[in-house]
Order: sequence, then structure tokens, then C-alpha cells
Amino acid sequence: MFKQKKYGRAVSVQTIEPVLPTGEMSVNKTLPSFLAYLRSGYSDSTVEKYFADVKKFAMFIREKKLADITTHDLQDWIGAMVSPQGERLDRKTVNRKVSAIINYFTWLIDVQALSRNPASLLANARIQSPLPDYLYEDEIKTLYTQASSDPRTYLLVLLLLETGMKSKELFLLKTSDVDLSDPYNPELWIKHRGKEVKKDRKVALPARFVESYNRYIQEYRVSDILFPYTDRFVQLLFADLRKRIKIDKELTPKTLRHTHVVRAYKRGEDIDRIFERLGLAPNSRKEAGEVYSRLARRGI
Repeated sequence: MFKQKKYGRAVSVQTIEPVLPTGEMSVNKTLPSFLAYLRSGYSDSTVEKYFADVKKFAMFIREKKLADITTHDLQDWIGAMVSPQGERLDRKTVNRKVSAIINYFTWLIDVQALSRNPASLLANARIQSPLPDYLYEDEIKTLYTQASSDPRTYLLVLLLLETGMKSKELFLLKTSDVDLSDPYNPELWIKHRGKEVKKDRKVALPARFVESYNRYIQEYRVSDILFPYTDRFVQLLFADLRKRIKIDKELTPKTLRHTHVVRAYKRGEDIDRIFERLGLAPNSRKEAGEVYSRLARRGI
């Protein structure tokens, strides 16, 4: 008979039961209770993100008691996230983490673990992204002058400045999307595929587009795809333009998109109409409107 093999006892898995937090606890010790609170009324996505954010804060603040945490501690934590020497997180991520911490300390106040809320001032300290570059009118004039030596570069600049389209939309354009039936009022269809078809739109172009377009088509023998190039190739064209213009700003298709919006905004055009022309999603318009109004206040 074979001897029966003996196995060690099964290892039991311990779970930490939530306990009511007190000011003497560290952030780390309150995490089970905070998780239970989040699960009681938040979506799975919010629970996951907020819990992870507060857990990261617990690692930053270590074993410091809740009652001893100050607004200065929270500001140091935010500084570590945005500092070039730190995590260098983007603005949206930092603001979400700040929201998580505000939620956490509000919860501590509600359960009477604290009588003083160190996060009370953070609501007015959200991180704003740096304003993007855009071109002034004298820079636009110089840009057109330098681009005019090549019909392809000139047409690229004209289209991006006059429509505000994205570079990925540029590469989807076909010659059949250009409507020259009225040479004094040319138009362009900006089309998409798949789920983004709802962003299809027709935009008006200036009359001078017609001559620029015909010159480009003839010289570069384009018959179907309007710009059969790579994104990298266009980036190099703009890098060369930037050197010739000698401006201390970024010069990319995105720069011209920003310039298009600010120019239209300064002309008094309705901001929703501008965003319709850009194909901007409705849930992005409030934030974009704030950015462009700040840009426009600089003046062109």
C-alpha cells in the first residue's frame, strides 16, 4: 500500500473589515471603509478610480494621522504630480485625483472622523493646462508668404487655417470632396468613417482656394486622395516652415486649428457655430470654450 501523502493546511485569506475612521488613523487604515462607502453609491468606474487615487495619496502621506494632515500637505502632493521632476501627469488626470481627495475628506467630515477639512480650499485650485500656441495676424501673413513658394504647402496652410480641421481629417480628403460648382463660393466635405460619420460636415472656403487647388492638382498630378502623404511628412513640412518664419512657437496643424478658432471668435462668430464647423463633440465644448476665450483675451 502507498502511504497517503500529507498536505499542509490551506492558507486562509484574511479580509480587513471596515471600521469607522477616526482622526488618529492614517489614510491607509481608512481605505477599507472608504471603499465600502464608494461601493454604496458610485459607479464601478468611479469606485475603481477614486479608490486608486486615494490609495496613491496614502502612499504619499504615509503614516501621518488624519487629524494632522494640512492643506499644505495636499498642495505638496499636487505639486509632486505636476512637477517636471515628479510624475508630470496631465491636467485632466490631476483634476480627477483632486476630486477624489475632496470626496475622501468630505466623507471623513460626514462620518465625524474630522472636524476640519484640509481639502476645503482645493476646489478653487484645479490645475489649468498651459494655453496652446496660435498665430497672430502678422505671423499668418508671413506664413502665407513663405508657403507660397510651393502649391502643396500653401494649400495645406490655407485649408487648415480656413477650416480648423484636424490633421487626421486632412488625410481622408479626396478630390471628390471638393465642390467647385460655384467658383466664388467653393466648399469642402470633411468626411469620416465608422462611428465618426456623425462628424461629417460641409465647410465654406475662400474664393482664392480655387486657384491654389488647381495649381496643386496640376503640379502634383493628384487624382483621388487629396494629400497622399504621411503625418510625419506633413510634420517635416511645418518644421521647415517654422524655421523660415523664425517664430518662437509651435507650428503644427493643431496650431493652425487653434488659430482658426481664435480668429473666428475675435470676429464675433458664435462659438457653437465655430465648434459645429470643427466637428467638436458637445461634451467637449464647455471646456474648449473656456480655453479659447482665454486665448482670445490675449488679442491678435
